Amino acid sequence: MERTPERCPFRQPLGKENGSDVFGCRVVQQIVGLGERGACPAPRDACETCCRQPLPSPAAVNPVVASLVYQASASVVDRKDSSPREIEEAVRAQHFVADRLEWVRRARDDSRARSRGPGADRSTAPVRSPRPARLSQPRLTWATGVLTAPRKVPTILRALASLQRAGFDALHVFAEPGSSLSGELGHLPVTWHGRRLGNLGNFYTSLATLYMLQPDVDCYAIFQDDVEAAQGLRAWCDGRFWPDDTGLVSLFTSRIYLAETAGWRVLKLGFYRTFGAQALVFRRDVLQQFLSDGRLLEFRESRRHAGDDAVVGEWATRHGIGIAYHTPSLVEHIGSVSAIEGGGHGISGPVNTAEAVRSVDEIPRWRPPARVFGKVGLVGWNTASGLGYLNRDIAAHLPVAKWLVPRHAEFPTLPRPRATCAVDFVPLALELPQLRLWLRGLDWVLFAELPYLERLAQHARELGINVACIPMWEWTNLHAEWLNYVDLMLCPTRHTFERLGDWKKRFGFAWDLLHVPWPVDAERFRFRQRSRCRRFLFVNGTGGRCARKRDGSPTAYQRKGMELVLDTARLLPKIPWIVYSQIGRLPAAPGNVEVRRPPAANERLYEDGDVCIQPSHWEGLGLQLLECQAAGLPLVTTDAPPMNEFQPLRAVGAADTELVSVYGTHVFTSHNVSPADLARIVQSLHETDIAEASREARRFVEREHSWERAASLLQRVLVH
Repeated sequence: MERTPERCPFRQPLGKENGSDVFGCRVVQQIVGLGERGACPAPRDACETCCRQPLPSPAAVNPVVASLVYQASASVVDRKDSSPREIEEAVRAQHFVADRLEWVRRARDDSRARSRGPGADRSTAPVRSPRPARLSQPRLTWATGVLTAPRKVPTILRALASLQRAGFDALHVFAEPGSSLSGELGHLPVTWHGRRLGNLGNFYTSLATLYMLQPDVDCYAIFQDDVEAAQGLRAWCDGRFWPDDTGLVSLFTSRIYLAETAGWRVLKLGFYRTFGAQALVFRRDVLQQFLSDGRLLEFRESRRHAGDDAVVGEWATRHGIGIAYHTPSLVEHIGSVSAIEGGGHGISGPVNTAEAVRSVDEIPRWRPPARVFGKVGLVGWNTASGLGYLNRDIAAHLPVAKWLVPRHAEFPTLPRPRATCAVDFVPLALELPQLRLWLRGLDWVLFAELPYLERLAQHARELGINVACIPMWEWTNLHAEWLNYVDLMLCPTRHTFERLGDWKKRFGFAWDLLHVPWPVDAERFRFRQRSRCRRFLFVNGTGGRCARKRDGSPTAYQRKGMELVLDTARLLPKIPWIVYSQIGRLPAAPGNVEVRRPPAANERLYEDGDVCIQPSHWEGLGLQLLECQAAGLPLVTTDAPPMNEFQPLRAVGAADTELVSVYGTHVFTSHNVSPADLARIVQSLHETDIAEASREARRFVEREHSWERAASLLQRVLVH
């Protein structure tokens, strides 16, 4: 059915203007981040042009939507009543669509050529007027194909026998050259491909052939030649299709998608996270849409994406289509290596194994298997830095199987931590075969902030290994490709949890999200009761990176706020300070500031001083804000997230804010405290009784940020 503005699912009535109806676009509204609070007008001519472009979604905008997003974002930035967060998201939206703006003219110029291109070739991608699929009837009609390719140990006869027992009697076999087919196939039709098509080519061509041969059936199913289907499956499907009205169903459910209870789930898994094309079923109208998709034809011709499951997942995400999966799986995978791709691609692992029933009669009695803590591989620094100490604590408090330690370009690697796991020290430029060898046998890969090694997350997913990330907000760039491979975001602050939850809804990411108030090892940080506030402590560490402003110029400050501390100390020359810094050259400090190099062990940072001042401009986590309290120092920090999440004794409001970035185009808000405001709070605390505040600081860490609590939570989610 031709898409028109009136039939557009994203068209939103906004009322009347000068007697005419005004409409908006929900996709634009979603990308800009306005939610229900603001409308994004879309002129009629823009809607008509958009209807001639690919259907937009927040994950894949077309040029028309990109233009509307840019206009709406600019108005948010220019409005005087916009909040810092609204401005931040509007600027992010502009960066998000910028690359689409560059080819608007090309898309228009190519439109006529595209109509004569592969998408219009009825022999490869037939386009018919969609007929409404019947959603329920006594018996659906099926066109069923089985894909086969050469295997050392052929499994096709076993697969065909299973499918026939399941009720799929009219099977059509599509064979790559050299496939092992015997006379035992009997009367089944076989189409031999004249040349090797590969995984996606065989999948696409076979679906197109089924459609041309049987254009009016309800269901088009493609099975791989290494499956066993549950007995009675076809008749069972006839009475239960289409679940939640989705027209794309996987009868194979990978173990990683398994639910706790039996039944259907419709999942929108996002780019690169759809696994298991062992048994896919398309409703007729959905197949028509799939076969005629121009981008899909490009994938097929270029062979850039070999896997049919990856391409189906990309296509479904782009069109906002969910895939239905059943728990337990209705099909079992009996192969170990992909026959079509060869070379060991698709080796069986968590992705290609399932909890399957042998007969649909077993479904009511099915119970989920027991989950156990998986074999976890940690990847990250082992240095005298925040991330280094975070990783050392993980290795000490979680039963991780092994830790891959890249060598830092600037900081020396620390000695092996007190941990039972194997520790492997490697260069940052680790060769791919060595990386994949290290990954083998793992159930999870875990890293903080960034994946460190090139394409680490992608290679883990290709091997069927789940990927967990501890994200730091300032480094989580919306354009980073590795985000698409993450299964689980272990958010260390409430602020990060809320922001990534917003991204998940707006941009279609499929991660699971969990807020894990990040722990510190209270046993390492010896508590000392502070009674009276006489001396203030500031831990600068490396200072954190300088950021860049929107005009590209660097900020005059670093993340931790050293310049604020020194300016505040100058305003209060009689109040003593201790400053720990790993930076060799610092601005000249006033006489009341004692600058020290940090001790070899970070737990000794907090032995001196009475109140810890950490006026951070921003933080991903900010371990010092917790460590100081574990040692008994009450905290003073910036009144902005996530710093104010850590129960400070005092929080200093930001005198102003600005948008900055440290990682690509990812913008975030820098909160800038005034030295005068900080000085007023420091002066109000000096020589006061802080005994109860000291005890409460320690209690807060033990109550909310203990490793005992966090380890229990992590061991419940990093399971297989």
